[in-house]
Amino acid sequence: MSSAKGLVVISGASRGIGRAIALALADATCANRDKVSDESSSSILSSQHLHMVLMARSASSLQETADMVQQRCGNGDAIVTTTCHEMDLANIDSLPQNVKKILEPLANENYNSCLLINNAGSLGPLGKVTSICDEESPTVALRRWKDTIDFNVTSSLWLTSQFAKATSHVPHVRVINISSLCAIDPFPTMSLYCAGKAARDMFHAVLAKEHAQQTDGEGTTPSTSNPAQFKVLNYAPGACSTEMTDILADSADLDGGLQQFFSTSRDKKQLVRPDDTAAKLVGLLMKDEFESGSHVDYWDV
Repeated sequence: MSSAKGLVVISGASRGIGRAIALALADATCANRDKVSDESSSSILSSQHLHMVLMARSASSLQETADMVQQRCGNGDAIVTTTCHEMDLANIDSLPQNVKKILEPLANENYNSCLLINNAGSLGPLGKVTSICDEESPTVALRRWKDTIDFNVTSSLWLTSQFAKATSHVPHVRVINISSLCAIDPFPTMSLYCAGKAARDMFHAVLAKEHAQQTDGEGTTPSTSNPAQFKVLNYAPGACSTEMTDILADSADLDGGLQQFFSTSRDKKQLVRPDDTAAKLVGLLMKDEFESGSHVDYWDV
């Protein structure tokens, strides 16, 4: 029986898609525990002990997620353990210290595999590009723009960069950026959200490219290291039934066609369930056949 240890770090784990992914990973780990016999197996889902680091702003909601994770395996076995970190990723001043506190213990642990689910994000202000936050003063409007970019982009990119650095010694590393169709398709009145998702996609694609190559004195050449050691995926979960889509369905600032789509989809229960998109992501991780740096949509799988 393998004694492999795995680590999962999930941002935005207190609700919605982040919580659903945590539960799906716990289910898969517990279901696979008696099937793992190869000690060289490096998949995150092949771990005999999986530790989840859950991050979000709400301590109480994080604890709810942790409690739900603990209930998944049953029998009192500590196959999946959790640590909760209450933090505001939009607070850039405290971000370096908060991320360091989470990742520093990696140096002292012998993990066979590490997985980052970079999920946290927000809609930010909605409206046409020329009129976003027009009802507010320019100073206040600019602050809201900055806060949105800090949360959706700056903190996300920083978390990924520090995770990649901290796991450079780990045999098997996967980075999942929770993306969106908005990263590749312009949605009217959602410019800040689209821009943030597009920036995250490109950053993670560049990261994948860098890890697929090594630099020598004369330029960049394909790496001779194991390409399976480090892979990156931009995963678009589909239009899910979450608090975010509720906001879009009820928003007067959203493009009329989009607002009708979200409202009708919600009323007819046609939105993707978080549990379903989480299951598809776990399936992608189990097969591990995706091209590093690619963008994969829920509806493509």
